[in-house]
Amino acid sequence: MATLKDVAKLAGVSYNTVSLVVNNINKVAPETKERVLEAIKKLNYTPNKSARMLKGKSDTIAFISASFTSMPGINILKEIEEGIHLAGLTYNYDLIPYSTRRSIEIKEKILNAIVSGKKADVIIMLSIKPSFELLKRIKQNNITLILIDEVMEGVHTINTDNKKGAYLATEYLIKQGRKNILYIGGDTEKQEIGLAIIEREQGYIQALQEYGLEYKQENHLNALYYNIEEGSVLIEEVLKKNKKIDAVFCGAGDNIAVGVIEKLKKLGIKIPDDIAVIGYDDLPIASIVTPALTTVKQPIEKMGNAAFAIALEAMQKKLKEIKTKIFELELIIRGTA
Repeated sequence: MATLKDVAKLAGVSYNTVSLVVNNINKVAPETKERVLEAIKKLNYTPNKSARMLKGKSDTIAFISASFTSMPGINILKEIEEGIHLAGLTYNYDLIPYSTRRSIEIKEKILNAIVSGKKADVIIMLSIKPSFELLKRIKQNNITLILIDEVMEGVHTINTDNKKGAYLATEYLIKQGRKNILYIGGDTEKQEIGLAIIEREQGYIQALQEYGLEYKQENHLNALYYNIEEGSVLIEEVLKKNKKIDAVFCGAGDNIAVGVIEKLKKLGIKIPDDIAVIGYDDLPIASIVTPALTTVKQPIEKMGNAAFAIALEAMQKKLKEIKTKIFELELIIRGTA
């Protein structure tokens, strides 16, 4: 196995110069750095992670989400993984994904294990956040925390305006003449869910109020599993009780919306003539389902890239200030509304 000294010998530079390149410290001339990188590649050199951990660095990113079955979570994880792969020439970065299964107890257990065992230099959390006590411990251990679709003071955040996105979707339905709009969101009492779901509910209600439509509790359902099957079950239950529904806005995501579409088709209900449907996220399935799903597009790839960029700066000791990034949303009009 090649060592740092082997790389130095092949590149014709000092041990310290190779160390500077490996640690991505900008004190090496470009042509010298290129020789070192070429030597690293030729020797298939891997930095000694055990030695780095003794110095308090693990070169590891922990990604924590509520569920591994969440498509936004999978796509963000994919972008972080790709970033690690592309950055892996001089560093041997690791990525460890964790799922809380929407349990606060499991989330606290995961975070305690990461902090106590110094298992990661960076923690990226999607739609969940730590307690203030754990946040204090994370900071005391010099671990960088990045929140996606959440907010905490003094923490790096990556967000979209979910309230605005839900408002735009609801407003669009109202302007089409829809007056009895069913909203499917997330259960804020039975589960830990992120700020995004709460803001989408707020956007839906605000649009109804501003256009003079009454908010009805019976027109508000909450998902627990966020999958296609659940969407199908929920809409069937609603139609048994309420035949006046003329639109469905699925703030809980596109998978729920696809389940709604499939059930409506089986029941012989015309989409969008009888009932219009709008989803949220613009997952790949949104353009495949028939009719194609009108939805609020989140720039999920950009959000994942932004999270990794902050993580990389943190691990390279280049992060000097708290970063906040807010991405724009877009209502994508297709066949269901």
